[in-house]
Amino acid sequence: MSAQVARIIGTRITSGEFRPGDTLPIENELCQAYGVSRSTVREAVKNLAAKGLVEVSPKTGTRVLPFADWNLLDQDVLSWRLNAQFDERIIEDLYEMRNCFEPRACFLAARDGSADDLERIRMRFSDLVSMLGQPALAAGAETEFHLAIMTATHNGLFVTIGRAVKTALKVSFGLTQRSANGQAMDLQPYQAVVSAILARKADEASRAMSQLLEISRARMLEALRNAPRAVEKTAGE
Repeated sequence: MSAQVARIIGTRITSGEFRPGDTLPIENELCQAYGVSRSTVREAVKNLAAKGLVEVSPKTGTRVLPFADWNLLDQDVLSWRLNAQFDERIIEDLYEMRNCFEPRACFLAARDGSADDLERIRMRFSDLVSMLGQPALAAGAETEFHLAIMTATHNGLFVTIGRAVKTALKVSFGLTQRSANGQAMDLQPYQAVVSAILARKADEASRAMSQLLEISRARMLEALRNAPRAVEKTAGE
């Protein structure tokens, strides 16, 4: 229950309903609003504080912190923000972040990945190909493909970034699949990434991922513009 309450309040914060500097309703009001106990509300607020969304003070109550304090790589915070405000700015921010890390991850995977790492990447791509006709499964397969590349870097920080990418892909893939004008995923850019990594052509792998991300970004923006109802549905889930 505390996780559910944290999700509700967290979504209200990331959507802008509660703005930085605002004070949340007092504990009793939250208990009544959500039909939960005081201990549940306290645990939920503690969770939000750990994510950098709020600060609890005996004098001022629970105050929403500035955006700069939010832990945006936290899987919950990222998911709440994407679901609440999936707009062009969020997409641009997401792909700026991915462009900073994923091409380099491909470079490192090609250069330093073990034979087992490369086989895992090949298998994840094969999974993606086989599941393309089943959107829900394909979403998971695409996610695991990107995570396999991150894991092959053997860099713990890249793996952490990969978790954020996983959360973002779950939301964004659903958007593109629900778009009325959406087209089937083009697998050629993925094949180019896999081929370069397996051939241990690090620079080529990096360029291939940059091209894949640009195609994915354009596809995402097109889906967003063509599927306003899908976005509204996503925000309410």
